[in-house]
Amino acid sequence: MNWDALGAFGEIIGAFAVVVSLAYLATQIKTQNREARVASVHDISEAFRLGITSFQDAQRADVYINALNNFDLLSDSERLQFISMVQGLLRVWEEAFFQFAEDRLDNRVWDPMVAQYSDWMSSSGFQRYGRYGSIRIIPISENLLMS
Repeated sequence: MNWDALGAFGEIIGAFAVVVSLAYLATQIKTQNREARVASVHDISEAFRLGITSFQDAQRADVYINALNNFDLLSDSERLQFISMVQGLLRVWEEAFFQFAEDRLDNRVWDPMVAQYSDWMSSSGFQRYGRYGSIRIIPISENLLMS
């Protein structure tokens, strides 16, 4: 075997190694993307659970129910408490929207969130909250309802 033949053989082996490396890299990227999506679902679910569990406190639950039924009858401190609760949940949905927009949140998670968010937004307390003072509902609410 001469040097030219050995060089050609080396190039073939090198090209094969590059193809194998690219295939391995593609597999790793696919796995990493899947793991990122799973982590995103976990983070959104955990944040939502934390927000919802705060309503296990009877006083907070009463404020929330009273606000949904008649926001105008709340005291100033109850309004502040309700607004704080709502902002916390809105931030969870906002993060979920951004994750969904980046294709990191599956439709199986996103669609029920949109349905729940839409039901919640239709309550009179939430409607009143949206018009209260200078509080601005996050701009994603229109996008949520259109998706």
